Amino acid sequence: MAEASITLGYWGIQGLAEPIVKLLEYLGLKYQVKAYTSPEEWAADKATLNTPFPNLPYLKVGDKTLTESEAIAYFLVFHANRTDLFGANNDERVQATAVRGVISDLSRDVSGFLWDASKHAEQAKYFEEKV
Repeated sequence: MAEASITLGYWGIQGLAEPIVKLLEYLGLKYQVKAYTSPEEWAADKATLNTPFPNLPYLKVGDKTLTESEAIAYFLVFHANRTDLFGANNDERVQATAVRGVISDLSRDVSGFLWDASKHAEQAKYFEEKV
């Protein structure tokens, strides 16, 4: 049986798709990237996605389209049959969930600095205290 082709759609930047790219590479899955360069290009494709939540990044595997970064990551782990990455037992799974939460919080906070020019002066203090 042929393996379904995998396409990752995102803007032509690293951003939210980069952890998915790293996971695809780690899992050894073959994939292609659809890098959008304009809102018009994205709008044209967005209307064709067969998903209740059309958004970027998205992942197409065969006729299935997924959105939301965490859902995509979970799908890829299941798709690659690597559920060991969630932990070997319940304690490890809970610990992995806690680590994901910390990383998510840190990512959200840091993103605010990167995208809001008025907060750039606060970066040094933030990194001194939290990182």
